[in-house]
Amino acid sequence: MQLKIEKADFKEISLDKISEALQSGLIKNYHQVEVSVQDCPNLKEWGCPAEGISGNERIIDVGGEPYMHDPKHLGAEFDYEEISKKIGSEKSYALGAGSGAMSCLDGHCGELVINENLITSESKSIIARVGTNKECIAEKYTARKHGGLGNVYYTDGVKGKVIKIKIKGRSGDQGSLPQAMRKALTDNLPIKDNEHIALAGIFRILKGQIKSHVQPDYADIKHEYYDAKQMKCVKDFLQFYEPVGPELQGYSVLWTGDPTGGNLDLRESGEHTHFHSYTKENVAGHYHFDVTPNDIEYEGYFNIAKEVHRVNNIYKELRDKN
Repeated sequence: MQLKIEKADFKEISLDKISEALQSGLIKNYHQVEVSVQDCPNLKEWGCPAEGISGNERIIDVGGEPYMHDPKHLGAEFDYEEISKKIGSEKSYALGAGSGAMSCLDGHCGELVINENLITSESKSIIARVGTNKECIAEKYTARKHGGLGNVYYTDGVKGKVIKIKIKGRSGDQGSLPQAMRKALTDNLPIKDNEHIALAGIFRILKGQIKSHVQPDYADIKHEYYDAKQMKCVKDFLQFYEPVGPELQGYSVLWTGDPTGGNLDLRESGEHTHFHSYTKENVAGHYHFDVTPNDIEYEGYFNIAKEVHRVNNIYKELRDKN
């Protein structure tokens, strides 16, 4: 796959102001919220292959739904280590969410939890896929490829100042932590003229449970679910799991909007979060939202991203053809 990369800058806002915005917004959705700027703990204690999430911070948004679901494009794959070299992040800690590369999974589909040190070549990545009885199977994944879409956060993997979040109990309607964070930022920061910001990081679900999904293999999807004209999925086709947890670890990339005003066709949801269990086997996938508002408890560490690199904007390519 020939790489086509566009770049845009996010607005730089201090961690203190972001922390204040998150505190002001999240308290409207959760019972107890503590947001602060602190020194990052050693994330190796959380099973990460790097100590921190600071230095040379940037995100990528790769591909899109047509690469995953349009029959003309199925099987598209991207090497996120190769991409790192193209954007100046060759020596980095990479974390995030993407689809699994079918060529690395004997033709299976899956949800990829990216947790990879490209400096030391230490891999802690996990792939979740659907078994023959619709059960979730979670396994180690050491390839540096993902499928037709992905969102990855690259840093130097060093410790620095980060935003710490501690949350207990949900009072509002928004069950997704990353979406609640996006709303808190949008509502409480002076975001105007596409001066958007992005965050990424790692959080734990200490208590409570969530809803998740894993994409099944294409052969197991027995109905039409993708609209090529709209370039998106219009019917459910995923394998959902509920309830899942607790003791889960999520890897999240989120942004308040497109700093180019829409030219990059960034992922429509504005976030992408995958997770795995840190205590149990065969528990991993794509995070949706909590399903136990009274019990949910989060703890996490986030940092800013200064720029976004849009890799192979398939939406633009298909529009130009038409």
